[in-house]
Amino acid sequence: MTRAHLKIVHVITRFIRGGADENTLLSCNAQAEAGDEVYLVYGDEFHDDILAKLHPRIHKHFLPTLVRPLRLRADLAATFALWRLCRAVRPDIVHTHTSKAGFVGRVAAFLAGVPVILHGVHILPFLNVGAVQRAVYLVAEKLLVPATDVFVDVSQGMKAECLRYGIGTEATHLVVPSGMDVARFRQAVPVADAEFAAERPAAIAGWAGAEVILMVAAFEERKRQLAFLDVFAGIAAERPHAVLLLGGDGPCRDAIERRISALGLKDRVALIGFREDIERWMKRADVCVLSSEREGLPRVIVQYALAGRPIVSTYLPGIEAVVHEGENGYLTARVEDMAVPITAILSDSVLSQRLSAAAAGLDLSPWGVEEMAGQLDGLYTRLVAAKSAAAR
Repeated sequence: MTRAHLKIVHVITRFIRGGADENTLLSCNAQAEAGDEVYLVYGDEFHDDILAKLHPRIHKHFLPTLVRPLRLRADLAATFALWRLCRAVRPDIVHTHTSKAGFVGRVAAFLAGVPVILHGVHILPFLNVGAVQRAVYLVAEKLLVPATDVFVDVSQGMKAECLRYGIGTEATHLVVPSGMDVARFRQAVPVADAEFAAERPAAIAGWAGAEVILMVAAFEERKRQLAFLDVFAGIAAERPHAVLLLGGDGPCRDAIERRISALGLKDRVALIGFREDIERWMKRADVCVLSSEREGLPRVIVQYALAGRPIVSTYLPGIEAVVHEGENGYLTARVEDMAVPITAILSDSVLSQRLSAAAAGLDLSPWGVEEMAGQLDGLYTRLVAAKSAAAR
């Protein structure tokens, strides 16, 4: 039976080329296509090309006071603006994403009397930070538990960490993998020699013989490209045909370019930017890597596996759902430890083929867009019905 259409407000701090943003984009679009009345509230950082991908029926609300840093005046203004929007729209559901939007959005929705309030746990701000930050974030999250009907976790690891720190209960957490176009990455065709020629580092005379290490991640401090460049310098000294491609962009780009120059790696490292066909570059890579300090289960890790590539990553909560140690990749405690497994994969074609085959054989259907949309739809329906019954 078809359910009644809902009014849904999504709130996210930034709307850029990132994992949480793509998750939110696809969720909003699926709900708009299903006939729901969808509103997206986003803060002062956004990319026009991502906004352009929103379904035309989605109501977009730019909120310049919704910012990532703690700024009391801006945070109060953002809370008030969201409260006014909720009072005017009277949504059935407010679904917040990311840390600051999660705090401001849930406070505003609670004060406005929104029936159902959900928070998407894409990343936990109290992990791998200083003691003071950890304490502040934990207090804020715990204060908001009574205002949160359900926490939507992108991985079992995120759920486990929340429960470990007393944020919600087993009953108030639901794991919904972050959806994507699974077939796009499974069926991708590797970039051709001519396409690679435009980007290859100068030291590589041609496509043949290049050992390609690929990292796809926003150029932000927590992604730790700077630390990984030091690791790659050691790999490059041992393996003359090894090259590093960095896909992405962001505020650390200048620092990354300076580090590349300082390490003498200009002819071994290429910054290939954001690409609509990044799945084809993944397919060509000999090994795909990620050196993040703090994430949920990164969508790019799932994409690496869908592309059937060996993976080397720092450990992140929940990542073991996709990277099975020694089977399709390797996990390390520190960035500095990544050199050993990367070199092993580049040196051993039998090992590389075995890891690739294992990655290609994984059942990653739970990460499909339709699966994510269906789980959210079922959750929304149950929560709205329960609240309506309780109100009667």
